[in-house]
Amino acid sequence: MPSTPAAAPPVVVVLTGGASRRMGSHKPLLEVGGRALVARVLDAAADRPTLVVGPGQGVPEGVRVVAERVPGGGPVSGVATALATLVAEGTPSGAPLPYAVVLLAADLPFVTPEHVGRLVASLASADLAVTVDHADRVNWLCAAWRTDVLGRRLEALGDPYGRSMRDLADGVRRVPVTDHGRVALDVDTPADLERARRRAAGDPDA
Repeated sequence: MPSTPAAAPPVVVVLTGGASRRMGSHKPLLEVGGRALVARVLDAAADRPTLVVGPGQGVPEGVRVVAERVPGGGPVSGVATALATLVAEGTPSGAPLPYAVVLLAADLPFVTPEHVGRLVASLASADLAVTVDHADRVNWLCAAWRTDVLGRRLEALGDPYGRSMRDLADGVRRVPVTDHGRVALDVDTPADLERARRRAAGDPDA
């Protein structure tokens, strides 16, 4: 009987979709510290494989970009596109799926490779590792999933259009990963963007 191939290393999925209504322009293209937000987020992948789902503006050359199956469908729809892409890419050659998928929003200018590593390592005791800040706010789009569990949850949800990440995570065995260094701060509004730019410039109070 042939042996089952070992799972591939984690893949970092960066979601660039979203209407950016509060910002008024496509957030991943906005610059912090002289670089587009999406490029800064991709830095957090370090040497891990990456996949961008959504518009590809500002994405560095050489990074795989796939369009959302249903543009405007929300983050769960983007996650479903990512997993379908990974499954399709693994099928022809028999390549295994990654054992973990890291989900990052494209508006996290200070997320680090070390934090991504902590998320992945935390899957040793859970099926979902999710970032939680000092006020116990959960950032569902700074998280790592066991791929098989993510697939089962997407299948159970059915049509992902308009579904929330909270819906996707419902009932999943998860562990919080504390954001001690405020690396998972997101940029939703012009005020957030200005604060992020001050922080990138070295302002300790930003």
